[in-house]
Amino acid sequence: MGERVSIKINTKRIKRGLEPLIAAIILIAITLIIAIAVAAWITGVFSTSTGAGVEQLIIYPNTSLKRSGNNWIFNATLANRGTATIEIVGLTVGGCSPEGGVSPSIIEPGNITTITANFSASTCKFINGTTYQVQIFTAAGNVFSSTVVAGR
Repeated sequence: MGERVSIKINTKRIKRGLEPLIAAIILIAITLIIAIAVAAWITGVFSTSTGAGVEQLIIYPNTSLKRSGNNWIFNATLANRGTATIEIVGLTVGGCSPEGGVSPSIIEPGNITTITANFSASTCKFINGTTYQVQIFTAAGNVFSSTVVAGR
């Protein structure tokens, strides 16, 4: 009972054995993080968080272009049926641009609004009864087209 047993443990061997295990765990964790990120990107999880959406603008047929003094007044009823807010950055009627832009220029998803634009009669030589191409340009780079008959 009085004997002492001395056991020597080689700590260098234990430490060397843990390093590959820790490295393997770190590699597996990194691989899982990358796999989750790729899967989320493929399924489109990040597209909703960045505000990306679809622009779908409906131009109703009650579009009008009427002479009023020295101006032509353009009116169009628009509906945003998409999932993104539409910002109108440009409008042309028969290749002619309005003075002062379009009002209102922002259409939220699900909203229906009537836009108005004024064209100078001295710059834009519209003729009553003539059909003109209407183009609406958005901040997202989309172009929506319709037609309007001057004087109606």
